[in-house]
Amino acid sequence: MAGLLPIALLAAATSPTVSPQPPADTVDCAAELTVDRDMPDRRIVDPEDLLGLIDIGPNAEVEDGPLFAVSPDGNTMGIAVRRAIVSSNSYCSGLYLVSRDGHAQLIDSAPDAIVWRFPNLLGKANFPTGFAKIITPRWTADGTHLAYLKSIAGRSQVWIMNANGSSGHAATASDRDILDFRLSADGATLTFKVDDPGPQQRALDIESRSGIHYDERYSPLASRQPFLRGPLPAAFHSVDLASGRSRSATAVEIDAFQARTGSQTAPVATIEIKDGAEPRIVALGVQPIPCPHAACRNVVGTPWMSGGKHIRYLRREGWGKSETAIYEWTVGGPRPRRLYTTNDLLVDCRDLGADIVCVSEGSVQPRRLVRIDARTGQLTTLFDPNPGFSLLKLGSVRRLHWRNRLGVECFGDLVLPVDYKAGEKYPLLVVQYSSRGFLRGGTGDEFPIQAFAGRGYAVLSVQRPIFPLPESGLTSEERERLALADFQERWHILFTIEDKVRDLIAEGLVDPARVGISGLSEGSTTVQFAAVHSPMFAAGSASGCCWEPSQAWLLGPGIQKLYSTIGWPGVTGDHDQFWSQISLARNASRIRMPLLLQAPDDEFRASLESFTALREAHHPVDLYIFPNEHHVKWEPVHRLSIYQRNLDWFGFWLKDEAPSLAPDHRDEDNRWSALKRQWKSSAKRVAPQ
Repeated sequence: MAGLLPIALLAAATSPTVSPQPPADTVDCAAELTVDRDMPDRRIVDPEDLLGLIDIGPNAEVEDGPLFAVSPDGNTMGIAVRRAIVSSNSYCSGLYLVSRDGHAQLIDSAPDAIVWRFPNLLGKANFPTGFAKIITPRWTADGTHLAYLKSIAGRSQVWIMNANGSSGHAATASDRDILDFRLSADGATLTFKVDDPGPQQRALDIESRSGIHYDERYSPLASRQPFLRGPLPAAFHSVDLASGRSRSATAVEIDAFQARTGSQTAPVATIEIKDGAEPRIVALGVQPIPCPHAACRNVVGTPWMSGGKHIRYLRREGWGKSETAIYEWTVGGPRPRRLYTTNDLLVDCRDLGADIVCVSEGSVQPRRLVRIDARTGQLTTLFDPNPGFSLLKLGSVRRLHWRNRLGVECFGDLVLPVDYKAGEKYPLLVVQYSSRGFLRGGTGDEFPIQAFAGRGYAVLSVQRPIFPLPESGLTSEERERLALADFQERWHILFTIEDKVRDLIAEGLVDPARVGISGLSEGSTTVQFAAVHSPMFAAGSASGCCWEPSQAWLLGPGIQKLYSTIGWPGVTGDHDQFWSQISLARNASRIRMPLLLQAPDDEFRASLESFTALREAHHPVDLYIFPNEHHVKWEPVHRLSIYQRNLDWFGFWLKDEAPSLAPDHRDEDNRWSALKRQWKSSAKRVAPQ
């Protein structure tokens, strides 16, 4: 449901902010983070190739902040990277310096990576996610050192590195994970921010002696323990970098945190969202000045000042808002000027002299640092941490534009099988629900698109379509209620997918008997809805699910109260008409598609009602649970196994191939074959209508 987190994300568990840390001598992180420009041969993509990419920035758009920092002299950029290491089930993190002419130097590397948490998710503090935290380096005023967050002994601390890479040291030794920090203008003082759970935790300890009251702090889906109420109060401390002495921060030092994350200066503009309308630019000053032009709407990211008099910003535009453009607006002046537009995804941009530097990614291009000439639009790659990826055999990509049967502009990407031959019909896998930028594995990165293309699949990557609702005058809850009424938004998304799949079948490219669908989070809801309503799909895979009557007590009283306000039923009364439209358990005898579920251990209980009913109805369904994981899986060995099992699952049901990749592929072959035999010998299935 637009604007609300799906049921799968509303699980509770506490987790460290950093990934499991292997012994320091087990991984040579400097070697692992060195740019590899070669591949052994022109071979197809393996799951390990996708998992082992060197990543820039987070794996989800949940946190705002710069991904790189320009030195005071404007000649060098600092940018953080990380890489998953399967052999040690760990990560390596590091820092590169990139010159304006594209020379890149790794100046720091170490085991581990920092994981971001929701500071306040529906009243619950420090909700775990599996999303990587943005690591923003900050230069000292003289340009000789950089400061950034780094995992040290399992805690997020501030590390200061000499810009020549000769030495570095920890500037803090906090007993709490450091959330953010600022450097003083003279570079002498570092101020950092931590949360302060002390008062709440002490009160909870006292309450536990006589029994903890069951209220909105609980999310019984996964945890016996209540969350502290979010957001937690913040505490600010300052460190004298010369002496190492610390003290409480002053009011002036705390005020510096009002500036844009990662910046030492106050923001020049903000993004305003009013009455549900599209986001627009508002210049800040003595009197805020909103931009009245249509080209100042659909803004994404954070605006930046250029040349002291212009505001530049990123904007979604084009068919179905599929393009990203850079605009420049003179405050109070005429219509903003478009400087650059692309089908690629621009993630973070700022000026570098007369040029603009951005983190960018394309459909077959992992994230890289690029320079754009603001006058000509010419693009130059400055830093590509994965140049060898382009040497693999990749399925070519077609950007698709279409209108669904409701007349809404939609877009996505068709990835053709490697060695595609016109006139041949291929199995198709639908991947959801964002198709901007690098096509790696869909939202949550569980369905390795190019690995499927290398194994003879066509892949349709679908961007979640914009659900048509009034632009203004509605609260968020009113918008959610309208979207849920008669499952309008669910039908809208399903129509979007079905309409394009039918086009591809009519084109002669797709075998109509071999179409699969996959998804995580919002995408898993679409898989569930398709299983109930669509005869199109021959197999499905979801990362956790499902919307069922049991959610009323699994979610806890806080989220259930919110869901009730937008139209989800409670546990009393007869709600068969509602649940018959979404519940797998209520429709177990009608479901056609075999279904694979790969859930984190703090969400899998939401799957049990559906799973048990489908098994009771002799339907082929299989469930795997990953320990110590959250909404987005984090551990490299788990991510690789999920990749492999999805390849095996769709190979088994769409291509009649025996499982061969996942660690327990022999057990899976026996189990899935037994499920198939039982399914075929059971009563005749009733097709969805």
